[in-house]
Amino acid sequence: MNPTLRRLLAPSRLWLLAAVLAVGIIVVAALVAPSAAPAKAVDNPLVYANGEPVPNGRWSALCIDGVAYLEIVSPHGHAVVPKRRGNGLVERCAPPEGE
Repeated sequence: MNPTLRRLLAPSRLWLLAAVLAVGIIVVAALVAPSAAPAKAVDNPLVYANGEPVPNGRWSALCIDGVAYLEIVSPHGHAVVPKRRGNGLVERCAPPEGE
């Protein structure tokens, strides 16, 4: 075997440091990652722009055929509109597991 290759593959402090660093990155990523529980997306209170609640108003997020929709119910009516991204495209979604 080539002596240079043998020296590179031999255990050293650098390999131990790299392994500890990799484990540390994985632990930090697991702690920083958002929780697996999704936010409540059904019957949320509807509020005005100033934060005041709309009487008898609510909104829900829906996923129909892979497209995200917002259902808005207020005293003035009911609407189901496609959810849009910041660039104007329709937001895609995946139905919750088990459906």
